[in-house]
Amino acid sequence: MPLIHDKLMAPALPPTTVSRKRLNDHFALSEHTRLMVVQAPSGYGKSTLMAERLPALEQSAAWLRLEPLDDDPARFARYFAAALGTLCRQHLGLSLLEDDETQPLASRIDGWLTVLPDQAPPCRLVIDEFEHLRSPVLLEALRYWLRHQPRWLTLTVISRSRPDLGLAAMRLRGELEELGPTQLAFTLDDSRALSDQLLSFPPTRVSLERALRLTGGWAMAINWLFERTTTTASFDALLERLGGGHPDFVAWFDDLMREALEEPDRILMHQLGVLERFSPHLVARLLEGQHAGRRLEALEQAGLFIERDDPHSPWCRFHPLFAQYLRYCRGELSLDAQRDLHRRASQAWLAMGDSALAVAQMTEAQDPEALATLVEAEGPGLLDRGQCAPLARALNVLGDTRLSASPRLTLLWGWVTHAQYQFAHTERVLGWIEARRDRDEWQALSAEFDTLRAQLAINRGEARHAAPLAERALNLPATYLPGMPLAAATILCESRFVQGYLDESLRRVRDVAREARRRGDDQRLLWAHCHESETLFAMGRLQAAHDVQQRAVAHIERRRLQHLPIVEFVHRIRSQLLWEWHRLDEAEQAALDGIAVLDKQGEHWTLQCHISLAKIALARGDHTQCSDHVRRIRKSLADGDYHIDWRANAHTTLLTWWASQRDLEAIERWRQDAPEASPADATNHFTQCNARNHARALMYLGHFASARELLETLETQTRRLGLVTDANRNRLCLAQLEWLAGHRHAALPHLEQALELASRTALVGSFLRLDDNLAPMLDLLLEDDTLDTLTRQRAERLLDLSQRRCNYGRAVRLMLDDAVIDDLVARPDVPELIRTSPLTRREWQILGLIHAGLSNERIAERLNVAPTTIKTHIRSLYQKQHIRHRDEAIALAGQLLERIQGDTPAPAAIASAPVPPPSYA
Repeated sequence: MPLIHDKLMAPALPPTTVSRKRLNDHFALSEHTRLMVVQAPSGYGKSTLMAERLPALEQSAAWLRLEPLDDDPARFARYFAAALGTLCRQHLGLSLLEDDETQPLASRIDGWLTVLPDQAPPCRLVIDEFEHLRSPVLLEALRYWLRHQPRWLTLTVISRSRPDLGLAAMRLRGELEELGPTQLAFTLDDSRALSDQLLSFPPTRVSLERALRLTGGWAMAINWLFERTTTTASFDALLERLGGGHPDFVAWFDDLMREALEEPDRILMHQLGVLERFSPHLVARLLEGQHAGRRLEALEQAGLFIERDDPHSPWCRFHPLFAQYLRYCRGELSLDAQRDLHRRASQAWLAMGDSALAVAQMTEAQDPEALATLVEAEGPGLLDRGQCAPLARALNVLGDTRLSASPRLTLLWGWVTHAQYQFAHTERVLGWIEARRDRDEWQALSAEFDTLRAQLAINRGEARHAAPLAERALNLPATYLPGMPLAAATILCESRFVQGYLDESLRRVRDVAREARRRGDDQRLLWAHCHESETLFAMGRLQAAHDVQQRAVAHIERRRLQHLPIVEFVHRIRSQLLWEWHRLDEAEQAALDGIAVLDKQGEHWTLQCHISLAKIALARGDHTQCSDHVRRIRKSLADGDYHIDWRANAHTTLLTWWASQRDLEAIERWRQDAPEASPADATNHFTQCNARNHARALMYLGHFASARELLETLETQTRRLGLVTDANRNRLCLAQLEWLAGHRHAALPHLEQALELASRTALVGSFLRLDDNLAPMLDLLLEDDTLDTLTRQRAERLLDLSQRRCNYGRAVRLMLDDAVIDDLVARPDVPELIRTSPLTRREWQILGLIHAGLSNERIAERLNVAPTTIKTHIRSLYQKQHIRHRDEAIALAGQLLERIQGDTPAPAAIASAPVPPPSYA
């Protein structure tokens, strides 16, 4: 039988290949490792990984690539002998003896084993597409081979399915190395490396991380995304449409199902598709005695897109895109069969104690009576645990007529709509309650209804009305929602905080935390930690606030609460505090973690995290990333109805962005449409922030007297109420105002007071927000010998950070402004090598970032590429310009930046001279 030589060679690498060096530890050749198994569904890059890594690690290997016809002992033996012969010839200098092809496979294996030496350099024999081997004779022969193969040889199997080679015993003996979907899934660095090869634009980190969540890191899907996009906007738009129901994936998964499964197992897969996650026990409940557990194990072994929560857990779930595909294909089952499956699944989940999934499944069953009964019974527990999403879907299905007829369902609907910021719906619910309050069954819920009224009042900014309602609720028995007394206590905390009584709010919230801990109420305990942190932050006690946040994070990890929506609150306030301390990498990660918690609920919910990311980008001088976040912020604000706290925070960032772009028209438009400033009532951080935004806008537009009056009124409130952090920020605004007004020496006392307050608050981010105005102000202040040691040290540190940021901003401009670069290259006074050996756009980018003082790792993070890619570009840059070390690169970039700075104004914030307001027709 002639042999196809292509089957005895490693596959050709695709044009775009990601070097996944992070997996190198799995490739260590050891005499203890007899077998390496690389097992994952199709599209995870298994063969590509092996074909790229083995030569890179200089590991000797012979290949055998199988197909369905090779599941025949005689045919397989010929190819196996050929692969083994290649290994012996090329890597050992040996030849296999001619063997008798009429002998049984076991005898031939004995012959091959006797030829192989006891000692030899380590090498591999790779069998690719092992899933085609199903013959019991072949599998037993290979198990025999593994028991006796020489120690220097590692059999390496690449397979979609789990190979039946006695893995359990080998795992226990330490003779097995495994790579599965978890390890093979693309990471952020892998995605950046691929995008650098395929895309002309760098997707934002937010977009890349979302792509990884939606695809589960499946390399085929990531590649599909990159090949179909040309801009950041189109990438994000395609992400919105990504799903297992996309025609491309439907066709691919259809082929996979037909190839891998017989008809009964395909039906089983569609039945399992109703479940979010499953175990043999749950599947047995769902399908009642259809040998479901054994069939589930067979499906998992077949290499379909079934993933375990962890290797030792009985719980499985489908890959996210495959799960969406199965939902798309439910039409394979009759409508009655689907409803029956959902009812059974609901009952099974309820029996196993997961009421959220029980409600979700009953919602799909389209049985309103059963759903209403289930929601009334399980709704209080779901509310207490913050699991509002399944509750909202169920109540939406029931409809207004059924909801308004039941006081319990009405109450649940009121809390759910409030939790989703649908305050108009909550108002309507309160109208239903008011119309029926005289009925006995409605009066029985008076405590719960008063608490809901109080919560809506606090979110409407009506703290004075909220407090009496909450106090009245505390004096009535809660008959349906057991968590309502604690909810009323939290409202009292909030009302005192909003009114500026910080000490009382702090005492009350600590009482709430103790009670929540006693009751095991994780939701309200985390809320109490967040509120305590915000109160301490307002008091200027940032270190104490950080300590409380750390306790919240520890509780989340200890209780495994990462899925709760309130966890986003924890990440968000951590990001805000870390930004203020200028710990930008940690602040960015916290904001990204917050987005990940609420990703499935839509970008509307992650506004605060995008605000943090925009602030971080501005602090880094990264206007490209900031622009993307600003776009998202403006879209969310246009689409949603947010509390003044969220809007004021967003507006602060937008004003800073517009100032950096010198967009005075946008600032004037904002001033005309913004929430009204009421400095006399600014008793909390968000009303202070809103009024300070108005002062900033007036200042940027040149209305200095009005801005000064506004800030001085705010300062009266901060002194009265002890709003130390706001006092610090107000002083900074006053310093900037006087500086921009040309009263430079009048600015210095305000700056000095801000520095003294910073000895308590440790603010950094708010100082750096002054942008180009900060450094000259600090220079002038430092000329004063009367500064105390601590104030001087803080001023010097801020000056250093400001100058670094200035350099970084110029570097970013150098790397992004192609017109300036073209003009620069055309000049006669630039180094000759710049013209004769022109740099690529990427090399210009890297040169600027080297000058800004960034390490290779930070440059890679900034450009969304792998560190190895940066090293390659730096090597090319050095060769073109005859640069020997980094100092020479910094010097060259400095010369070029001086030329740019001499002719072109940097994109700084509003200039240091008064700017007249724009004229409008």
